[in-house]
Amino acid sequence: MKKILILIASLFMVTHAIAENRVVDLTVEYKTVDFAGRHVQAIAVNNQIPSPTLHFKQGDRVTINVHNKLDKETAIHWHGIILPWQMDGVLGVTQQGIQPGETFHYQFTLRQSGTYWYHAHAELQEQQGLYGAFLIDPPKPAPFKYTKDYVVVLSDWSNTHPDKILANLKKTGDYYSPRFPLQPSLVKFITDYRKASVTEKLNVINDYKTMQSMRMSIYDLSDIAYDAFLLNGKPNSSPWEAPVKVGDVVRLRFIGAGGGTIFHVKIPNTTMQMVHVEGNDVKPYTLSDFTISPGETYDVLVRIQKNEPYIIYAESIDTVGAAYGALVTSPNQRVSYNLVAPFKEPLPVTRGMMALMMGKKYHGELPNNKINNKRAVSKVTNHSHDSKMSVMQPSEDHSKSAMDAMPGMKASADHSKSAMNTMSGMSGMSGMSGMSGMSEHMNMGNSMSMSMPTEPTIIGDAISPPSSSFTTSIGTKYKNIKAAVITNNPNKPIAGVINMELFGYMDRYIWFINGVRGDKAKPIIFEPGKRYRLVFTNTSMMRHPMHIHGHWFILRKGDGKYDPLLHTIEVEPGATITADIDADASGQWFFHCHLLYHMMTGMSRVFQYSSLIEITEKKLKPEDVVKKTGYINRPIVRIDEVRPIDKALVLHPMEHNIGLWLATYLDVMTDPFSNVQSITYKGLYGSDYNKLELFTNDAEIRKGRVDNADIDINYWHLISQFWAVKGGINYYYRPASSPYWQPTIGIEGLMPYFIDTDIRGYYYSGSAKLDIEISRDTQITNNFFMRLGVRSVAASKTIESAEIGSGLNRMYYTIRPYYRLMPGLSILGEFEREIAYGVYRNIQRNAGEPASTNTYSLGLSVLF
Repeated sequence: MKKILILIASLFMVTHAIAENRVVDLTVEYKTVDFAGRHVQAIAVNNQIPSPTLHFKQGDRVTINVHNKLDKETAIHWHGIILPWQMDGVLGVTQQGIQPGETFHYQFTLRQSGTYWYHAHAELQEQQGLYGAFLIDPPKPAPFKYTKDYVVVLSDWSNTHPDKILANLKKTGDYYSPRFPLQPSLVKFITDYRKASVTEKLNVINDYKTMQSMRMSIYDLSDIAYDAFLLNGKPNSSPWEAPVKVGDVVRLRFIGAGGGTIFHVKIPNTTMQMVHVEGNDVKPYTLSDFTISPGETYDVLVRIQKNEPYIIYAESIDTVGAAYGALVTSPNQRVSYNLVAPFKEPLPVTRGMMALMMGKKYHGELPNNKINNKRAVSKVTNHSHDSKMSVMQPSEDHSKSAMDAMPGMKASADHSKSAMNTMSGMSGMSGMSGMSGMSEHMNMGNSMSMSMPTEPTIIGDAISPPSSSFTTSIGTKYKNIKAAVITNNPNKPIAGVINMELFGYMDRYIWFINGVRGDKAKPIIFEPGKRYRLVFTNTSMMRHPMHIHGHWFILRKGDGKYDPLLHTIEVEPGATITADIDADASGQWFFHCHLLYHMMTGMSRVFQYSSLIEITEKKLKPEDVVKKTGYINRPIVRIDEVRPIDKALVLHPMEHNIGLWLATYLDVMTDPFSNVQSITYKGLYGSDYNKLELFTNDAEIRKGRVDNADIDINYWHLISQFWAVKGGINYYYRPASSPYWQPTIGIEGLMPYFIDTDIRGYYYSGSAKLDIEISRDTQITNNFFMRLGVRSVAASKTIESAEIGSGLNRMYYTIRPYYRLMPGLSILGEFEREIAYGVYRNIQRNAGEPASTNTYSLGLSVLF
């Protein structure tokens, strides 16, 4: 008996030692995959996509050796893990890159538990497959019981390299719109209008008018139409399946690992019980479905009650496709994935946005922040952020509001090309992402109206004076989440308020916080031991899952000390969400939207502790800065000097370089009846706001002779979401008898109702010439458009050698139908009538040219 006890004790000590010191080797390398019908290069860890699931216990001392076998540098972020800042794995902020052939040793102690994940934080490598689950067992069993435990990693995949995807989005934000099934075409509008009730018809029209006047799409749900959606790395051609048996209670740990996809999840014919959110237990509640954004994790329980498959169905909110798998109750069980009904078509973004903006908010005070949800909220809290919103708050008796009184409404509308696209066929969603400061109003129902913005209202970061009040929209996805244990002291004073307006120029694909790209913003300074309040307001048309590194958001929703801890908060369009952050660490940390391409194009910040410089200069020790708290999952990280601090990172943290971009628009047409060929070309090269523009409009060869040709060489500068100014020089070749140079200046952009405008002025030998072109594209079906255009040329003085006449010279009238075959490629037809007037008409007659011409053309429009 004594020997048995000694053996058991020995085994316990060995097990305990293994649990405390864990060493893991991860090799990052390329791997060829076929997820969507083509063999392409991906990035795997230990030859796996997703990367291996790392499973530890709370208290383990972890060493993770990352060996880089790529041909470029890499770094890995441990998402949601509280650790020393130098172990956080953000290239340019917390570490220099792991160079090809080198190894980095990530070392930290796990003082928390729950479901987390890890992924690349270098360039766009996460999108290429570098992501995996990171699980930490608690010291005591979970308060909920289960018999099976599976991880469900949801991700997206494109056969196009992520760098190319980003370059395409920089050409135009709606580049991938030809692949989206849900678009606001005229046919869809008519269909929805016919199906609508008498009351709903008015609302469908209002949606149509709103989209037209605001130059936005009501279906700006996603940026990228992915080629495949994966569940645990499995495409739908070979779905992931896992064994269960009747009577099992299955814990499913969902991880949102998409680069740009928000998934809508359900398990048909059953209900789920939510028990664990983003690493923390919550008070269980039942649900039939939920959405999960990139960066989020949700653990649900499913009870297996029947001897049949339980299908896990995760649909992209843009309705492009779905990932699915199944829990099967017997081997070789037939699973009818094709019988799962897709989710109901989503309502226009403006519906949910207006519902959140039109008063569906909590207004609370700390410390007495318990809120009676039944009580009327009839006035706006006097809060620095709320004053910018200028939103009237209706009473809670009317909290369903006009939007909620419109069930099942589907809005759609005519559509036009984007402001950048001066060529045909490149039109897309042309969605306006920001909404502040416009005079146009949006009529919702019979009594409500709301100004919709087009530019940021907050420019630059600032920490405002502290306020104990908070505002959080009632209708957010987090309304049912309440912490299972005490998470915080709600009486702790607020040191400062940081308003964060989430906004973007969708068509230009520039994303901001407070109107400033991340690469242009200075670090936001935290004082150690203080509490800061972040007030998120999403004035864009897209959802933004905002992720904080190394800390917890305390989501302020009226539950006080039971307000949940989150590391990622999805802020819906129109929503206001308040979250507190306790500055209980040191170092510097990254904060960003977890839609990967939004982060890469500006929606990010760096938080830096005020003590970091002194710690770097060894004037202060981190362990002397903050004190430990007793709350769960909130250890104080005091150890900065796990390796010497890199002063370059501290003085100049830089997460992503925005870079230079190239967009080339080309129309090539021919008139087979009159032997006329024409080319329109526009090339833009440079940064987001400053570019070199090369532009030639309708260069024409008629019957083998150059009939019309000139080129603008301009400096192009973006002045707002929809408008750019330009200036430079023009080389005019034909129809002048002798080529000449002339200065040029102009403005181009998109007016309300999608009226594309290009105004150019020239000056030659005392004559000022004005060239004005306007056009409008109407989206008939998802990919069939009709453009109507008018162009006018006038001059102040006659110069016959340059073929310039005083007064009106020419008018052009254009009808151009075109069909988008794929992103970046359209086929088109065009009828153009050109009419000469006045002095110019006489010049044409003297040269033997007709006073008017009709041209019928066929051609291609390309964006590359």
